[in-house]
Amino acid sequence: MTPLIIQQSQSTPRIYFDPDKNKFEISGNSLPENIMDFYEPVYKWIENYIKQPKSKTEITIKLLYCNSSSAKVILDFLTLFEQAASNGYTVEIFWYYLEMDEDMLATGKEYESMLSIPFNFYSYVQD
Repeated sequence: MTPLIIQQSQSTPRIYFDPDKNKFEISGNSLPENIMDFYEPVYKWIENYIKQPKSKTEITIKLLYCNSSSAKVILDFLTLFEQAASNGYTVEIFWYYLEMDEDMLATGKEYESMLSIPFNFYSYVQD
């Protein structure tokens, strides 16, 4: 499957999904002007991926800021990945948040409570 790589901008995150390297990462800021224009190709890519996922999928989320529309879309993405887990594949989330960003930690914890896939939380200090 062809990797999906979208470079980040001021208002959109970096998307780096490469099944051959088992690297699935969303990082940066997510507040696109038109949420569907930006995220629709990502959603379609994930839908195709989960038809024949790798035996183990590790997803890294490292968002600095995420508006409410983006938060809903990210949850939709994770719910798609959860379908792979319900079919016997291993899916794991690595949720990174700035050390002092309690809101981003709370968002990750909320997702964890709504999904049946394991989350790992890591705080970090921005360079």
